[in-house]
Amino acid sequence: MIYHTPCKAWPRNPLWLAIVLVGASPAALAQQAAQELDTLEITAERTTQADAIVTAEELERRQATNLQDIFAELPDVAVGGGAPAAQKVYVRGLEDTMLNVTVDGATQSGYLFHHQGRLVVEPELLKQVDVVAGAGEATNGPGALGGAIRFVTKDPEDLLRPGQNVGALLKGGYFSNTDGYKASGSLYGRLTDNWSALATLTQTDHGDYKDAEGNSQPYTGSERFTGFAKLMGQLTDEQRLRLSYERTEDEAHRLHRPHWRPSVRNAPIDQEVIRETLTGNYGFTSDANDWLDLDLTLYHTEASLEHIDGPFGDYIGAMQSHGGDLRNHSRVGDLSLTYGVDYRKDEASLRSPLHGAYREEGSVVGLYLQNHYQLTDRLRLSAGARHDWFELDEELSGNTFSDSGWSPNLGLRFDATEQLTLHGGWARAIRGPQVKELFVLDWHSNAEDLTKEVADNVELGATYRHGNLYLAAEVFETRIDDVVGQIDGRTLGNIGELKTRGFNARIGYDWDRLDASLAYSRARPELNGEPLSDDDMAIGTSIGDTWVANVNFQATPTIDLGWTGRFAERLTNVADGYPEKPGYGVNDIHASWRPLAGDQLTLSLRVNNVFDKQYFDHASYGDAGDVAHGLPDPGRDVRLGASYRF
Repeated sequence: MIYHTPCKAWPRNPLWLAIVLVGASPAALAQQAAQELDTLEITAERTTQADAIVTAEELERRQATNLQDIFAELPDVAVGGGAPAAQKVYVRGLEDTMLNVTVDGATQSGYLFHHQGRLVVEPELLKQVDVVAGAGEATNGPGALGGAIRFVTKDPEDLLRPGQNVGALLKGGYFSNTDGYKASGSLYGRLTDNWSALATLTQTDHGDYKDAEGNSQPYTGSERFTGFAKLMGQLTDEQRLRLSYERTEDEAHRLHRPHWRPSVRNAPIDQEVIRETLTGNYGFTSDANDWLDLDLTLYHTEASLEHIDGPFGDYIGAMQSHGGDLRNHSRVGDLSLTYGVDYRKDEASLRSPLHGAYREEGSVVGLYLQNHYQLTDRLRLSAGARHDWFELDEELSGNTFSDSGWSPNLGLRFDATEQLTLHGGWARAIRGPQVKELFVLDWHSNAEDLTKEVADNVELGATYRHGNLYLAAEVFETRIDDVVGQIDGRTLGNIGELKTRGFNARIGYDWDRLDASLAYSRARPELNGEPLSDDDMAIGTSIGDTWVANVNFQATPTIDLGWTGRFAERLTNVADGYPEKPGYGVNDIHASWRPLAGDQLTLSLRVNNVFDKQYFDHASYGDAGDVAHGLPDPGRDVRLGASYRF
């Protein structure tokens, strides 16, 4: 990772409506291709906000197949759950529901079901993942209380070799622990000098996984199919366009509550999760004016979870979100400005055999400005703010909620010497009333006095570079006032103050053919002075101090070797009535070989949990009783992979 600091019908009517709306405004739609074909400047600005970046090369090395694989090398990001369907992402102990998560700029809003994860992402499609920890800059979007995660998909140009006009990539993989496989095929090329396209199909099939004691964990298997297409091109010398469409289907006969073990209250049922995302991006960069560099993103995304033939019949919850972000980048001397407006509307629905059909609608409109100013050769300042207006119509109670507020930020970066850089900042983020979890739309209502959540984040850090040596450390404190949670069995409201303090440190060194690094993270989230527990779902959980070590070695020009170790210290500071979380260490090794010229053929071997350690990830649900009891993580998994480029 790079530190910076049975088959259902394809798109339903709303998606085609989105296509028509996008096509109706070619000038509006041309945006992100601009962003991609002219991304050097834009990417540079955005990555300055990212605490860590996961690259496509790292995902290839891990033979990534789920969220845990994606974030395995980041100590301040934890993914628990055991079964892929149960995986939730935690950044500094805060659940991904507290973060603004996007795929190519399309916000992934809403919460499907608190007993399983809400994010469905296919690693094969990803070029990069940016992680922003804590409230940050105004461009992170509305409601980013705990930060942001930005998934960026590959472009055709990322796969084409220099001088190549048409190409194909075939991949296959085998996973010993689940007796599973993964197969994908991509076709990409230049349609003309100005236009290129990419299409990818991916199929993954996993059986039940085994823990390190050889016990098969029933109903943890899954079948996933993903289709993805992207078209991008140059409309004129100054205008660029990108269109992308993704559909992922995940089917399985899994437990009603996938993150708990089987019990009389947790029987298996047929389930299906579907996510569809359509994104259009347009960009206009003036050749004559430094102040005109326009980006527009329009998107429609839908995620649904269906419980089929359950004890009370069929349940289906769906979240549709559509929105846009119009922004401009201006440069005036040493001042760089980014300003614009964003909008999102969420429509949630639940069809329940017990209570009928229920809906909720929420929306947010935001205005924002972020600037960076190079005051001197050594000092760079940043300042920004956004103002958001939130609205929510709750059908169950018949109430309407609205709230608004400012989210300012300040930051600095000072090059004390050629080797030492100091940085610090403060940022505030607000989040007004949100559409609630889909599977409680027929049961939970909001308290009438519900008010916005307000997060304040302060960080101080330093980075030291000397030759090939890299050292970095930072301390942070995040406080979120009026956190929303469950007041009683049927009411959601403001339940108090969430505070987390922590420390991160990293050291790394690069040799000619070998690089090594060690990273550490500590975060202690507390709600009203009590450590978060695994039952603080949609808020977060407590995780022990985490270390991640990496060594990568290019043994020959065609052979790469590596080792990753992730170690969590025992967590003793836990909420009343909950057991301590034992420490553990998990080691992974990998090797790849390119026997033919260039990258035409790559053969890969990876062994996860090579010493077959029996453990519960601290981000997995632990032990809260005979029914509320999580699953151990997988034991040793030997992964074999092959890829061939045409």
